[in-house]
Amino acid sequence: MGQLDTARLAEQYISGQAVTPTPTEIDAFNQWVKDSYSRIDRYVEFTTVEVSPEMMEEYWKRYAVLLVSMAHIEHPFWSDDINAKFRAIHDWDHIHGGFSFGMAGEACAAGYAMSTAPESIRWILWSEIALQAAAAIHTGEFQEQKLVRV
Repeated sequence: MGQLDTARLAEQYISGQAVTPTPTEIDAFNQWVKDSYSRIDRYVEFTTVEVSPEMMEEYWKRYAVLLVSMAHIEHPFWSDDINAKFRAIHDWDHIHGGFSFGMAGEACAAGYAMSTAPESIRWILWSEIALQAAAAIHTGEFQEQKLVRV
């Protein structure tokens, strides 16, 4: 696989048209999150403070508990509960997949999540994980939350 073009992926997110998922896609995403989270829930602890990747990894090594931030949890399509569980799944994938928190690791985490999800929501996972991360890495800050279908 060639080098990831973070700038190109960031541009897809930043300039991409915001897409509203269908009710069927929202239901499928919610069900995928619930099913995926049920396998890890006993290892997750939520906190209201920001959690850096280093802090999360250290907490995991020390306590075998995944520390997940609830800061900035609002999302235009997911409930706070679903978004928090989605964050936990994503962070779990980083820890257990050995995926870095750079662009290559985010693309791997997105690919892994997509491999476990129904076809109908894979575009959502790519947008939520890879494209959003590319925009944050490229610009140095998180962009306004949206979904982009590419």
